[in-house]
Amino acid sequence: MNRLVAGSPQILHKDKWLERIRATVSDTGNAMDKNDVADLSAQIDIKGLRAYRLAVGRRTREIVKQLQPEQLKQKVEPVRLQQLLDEGAVVEEARGIVDYWSRRNIAGLLLMPATRHNLIHLNEAYRLKHRRR
Repeated sequence: MNRLVAGSPQILHKDKWLERIRATVSDTGNAMDKNDVADLSAQIDIKGLRAYRLAVGRRTREIVKQLQPEQLKQKVEPVRLQQLLDEGAVVEEARGIVDYWSRRNIAGLLLMPATRHNLIHLNEAYRLKHRRR
């Protein structure tokens, strides 16, 4: 939300969050395979990750409070999408997510994590829950 909606730097790059959560990945992770995910999961500091998530949530609420109703219908400025690519927040192999975001308005981006994104992963969660060990 910082970069796409507010045009401000990402929380991840403030207050040394990468170091605090012990992560080497600073992109969206959309191009990660299961081994990459396993490696990240093994090294990440869960307590730090929860604190990072709270910081992101607080900042998102600040951004939403500042939005005017007419802004919800606006699309993301193309320069902001390019900034995500330029700063490595989205790797070239995952460029499709930038294309997806470019077709959404601000309201759609705000709803995506809370609704659509979770639905995409329901089958994966079910398989993991019922996986035999």
